[in-house]
Amino acid sequence: MSRTDWRTRLRAAASLADHLLCHADSVVSAWLDIRPVRHTLADCARWLGRTWRAHLHRARTHKYGPGRGLIAVVINRPNENEETR
Repeated sequence: MSRTDWRTRLRAAASLADHLLCHADSVVSAWLDIRPVRHTLADCARWLGRTWRAHLHRARTHKYGPGRGLIAVVINRPNENEETR
């Protein structure tokens, strides 16, 4: 059996700690008859992401204005009937 590197061992330890924490959360939430914390944290992260994107959009609109961002280019073709000077 080959020896694993420190990153793999650290990943395995973090995975085990996460697994035990999820089980403890399930047991405590069942015992107290409440919603598990991991679901509440997922909802919080979802809300934070939506709020961040909304504020980022609002800051961009405040800085550049609502209709900016596209540049209109008008090309005038020379008229062959007129004399150029």
